[in-house]
Amino acid sequence: MHSLTKHIYTSVILGAALMTGLGDANADSPKVGIFVADSFGDRAFLDIALGGKELVEKQYGATVQTYEGRQQADKFFRQLSDAGRANDFVFVLGFEAIDAMMQAAEANERAHYIFIDAALDSPEVSSVGYRDSEGCYLVGALAARLTVSGLPLANPQKVIGFVGGVDSPVIRDCEAGYKQGAAVIDAETVVKSAWVGSWTDPAKGKIVNQSLNQDGSDINYQYAGLSGEGGFDNVRGGSAGYALGAGFDQSSLAPGFVPGSMLKRVDQTILRVTSGIIDGKLQKGFTETEGVAEGSLTMVYNDKLVSADIREQVETLAKRIASGEIKVTSAR
Repeated sequence: MHSLTKHIYTSVILGAALMTGLGDANADSPKVGIFVADSFGDRAFLDIALGGKELVEKQYGATVQTYEGRQQADKFFRQLSDAGRANDFVFVLGFEAIDAMMQAAEANERAHYIFIDAALDSPEVSSVGYRDSEGCYLVGALAARLTVSGLPLANPQKVIGFVGGVDSPVIRDCEAGYKQGAAVIDAETVVKSAWVGSWTDPAKGKIVNQSLNQDGSDINYQYAGLSGEGGFDNVRGGSAGYALGAGFDQSSLAPGFVPGSMLKRVDQTILRVTSGIIDGKLQKGFTETEGVAEGSLTMVYNDKLVSADIREQVETLAKRIASGEIKVTSAR
């Protein structure tokens, strides 16, 4: 760690220790926890958090501990309490863990928890939400262009699919943006939506995707966590159209059949928030939202499936969102 960064960090943690009992003024590096309600290995939203682990370890020499709830609610409170006592601050991912996190924060007032993926507006914890509708708007625009682009597996119908994991506000926001993006390309585009009912059921995810194919969709957006892998399994082999990824560059899950993915840069959020806490700009209780303008929601493309003119059109829409010219509305 650079001497200046170390000095700043030590000063901040010393101040926090005097005010709240957090931290250790003699520590050489920040201690950071990352808790996920499910488990790593989803090759989507949660795995991007592991990228954040690597970034803060590299930039700040942080000691990072990870915790997996594995969807076992009895573990949530215990692990969150343990993480709060062991670390200077803790990032929490997974809506299922919100109640346990709030209980842990109340039981351990010195702990600083940062929930990622929703603005909670609570003085007990901090939170970072995403304007998901903005990123999904770009995916909807891409899908609407691709379905009539003449791709080998595209059918003549102007029908595209949306696959959600668990029916929740954040997924509804994404669905709303997806529909708006499709409509700006062609108002006649029909969006068919389906819900898996789980973040962790690829088998059911595949069935849901097949159902959308039967309804005329030739390209389905997978906003379903691990369940979305069923969508990639569905298109792998070239008999069911195409799949679009979410959260992570998911092109490797079905090579040649994934035109693009929307990245949710949780890794950069973790790095930015860590920096803000270390330099004293972010105190417990802060609430922020991030979107296209902040670079937190971006697109990646397969150039073999997405022509330069389609990519340029989608990226122009991104610039218009970032500038405020396009206002994407959420479902709330």
